[in-house]
Amino acid sequence: MPEFISFRERLRIESFNRLGRDVVLGVVEIDPARCTGCAYCVRACAAGSLELHDKKARQNPAEPICHACANCAAICPEHAITLKQFFQLKRYFRYLDRGTPSPPRKF
Repeated sequence: MPEFISFRERLRIESFNRLGRDVVLGVVEIDPARCTGCAYCVRACAAGSLELHDKKARQNPAEPICHACANCAAICPEHAITLKQFFQLKRYFRYLDRGTPSPPRKF
């Protein structure tokens, strides 16, 4: 078995430059009625995708990169944040709980 992949296969590996096609980012939903503006979620966000706007938390429209780690939902004292969409890789990565598991591909 070779220890490298071909140039053609390298082109098929997921890339963050092709958002939407290769990689689907996570989405959080923030209930503005429950949000108190404590900013715990903003500080807990590993991707830096949350911000305070008018004393309420929201996903930053300029940088909506969410890794779907759910740190923000876990730390929110008012339970105002829910994770609506998980981070997904579409090509080579397989999720164990999504679809039929298959053996790894051969190089």
